[in-house]
Amino acid sequence: MTAASLAHHMVTDWLQQNEFNYAHFPEVVDLATVMTGLGLLRSQIPLVSTSPPFWDSTLWTTFPRPFLDGQGMAYAMAQAAWCRGDKTPEWTAQLPNEVRRPMLKSIKHLFSSDDSFFHPSTPVSSFEHSQSEWLQQASNPSTSRQIIAIRHLQFHEHPDSPQVVLIGDKLRSPERSVQLHAIAATERMKVRNDQVVDELRMLLNHRDDQVRSKAICALARFAALDETAIDVAARMLDDQHRFVAFAGLVALGSLDTLPAHVMPAANRGLVRSLQTCDYELVGLFSAGFHRWLDDPKGHYQGLLQEKNREYLEIALEVLENVQHELVSLNE
Repeated sequence: MTAASLAHHMVTDWLQQNEFNYAHFPEVVDLATVMTGLGLLRSQIPLVSTSPPFWDSTLWTTFPRPFLDGQGMAYAMAQAAWCRGDKTPEWTAQLPNEVRRPMLKSIKHLFSSDDSFFHPSTPVSSFEHSQSEWLQQASNPSTSRQIIAIRHLQFHEHPDSPQVVLIGDKLRSPERSVQLHAIAATERMKVRNDQVVDELRMLLNHRDDQVRSKAICALARFAALDETAIDVAARMLDDQHRFVAFAGLVALGSLDTLPAHVMPAANRGLVRSLQTCDYELVGLFSAGFHRWLDDPKGHYQGLLQEKNREYLEIALEVLENVQHELVSLNE
């Protein structure tokens, strides 16, 4: 731990001296530590849980992770070996199994596909491209180049701009990572596009939880939840994965009224959130009930008075706080 901490601080100081913009992100320091050849020390220390909370890779600049997780550490080390042309680095034997196995797979992928926006032969990759150049990059067979290009697209008021048309196409990509970044790009769109909305609705049937969750939230931002989407969001409330339930709640929370057949799912979600002491979700449910019902307090009393009385006081307190917050915002 001492040696790894010294390496981490030394790399941090080096980044600061070179005025690197993201030197305050521990995850970036981890990346730099790996690329300077000091990552072996860091890989021995599980600074984050092996099962971390859900984290959205498409919103890295908004929600950066505190440190690299095992998967991120493995890929960073594979990049370091690939940059040096080392297909079988001897030091992999010293890595923990949870890092070594995915690292070896990543090395094989990088050497076989050469799919990386960063290349050792041209270490300075320019991000100063025009929109037409980024559109061309988005059509590159390289998955990494497509993702970088999608992240740099700029959207204007025209609903059928080339950027919007491209995003509609990328939402149909067979690559999950491209789809996820395409969904994230819809958040930057200025106006609604019917083709994009149709593609997002198709993604509600996707087998991947993250794709479905991001798609339902994107539809909510466009105020484009139809009956099918509302039913999907209702089923999400009962999902065992918290981020899926969260996405369903965010989507339903955008509605002014909640269909009667969806109310039981919302009730179950509220009770479950109270039982697990998940007060973030309790607050979101309370904001939703405040929006959906004329008398949310009476609804809480009827729902919790008999079988879940121990949670009633907490639920009413959260509801009152939510009401005060909403009144303050309106004022």
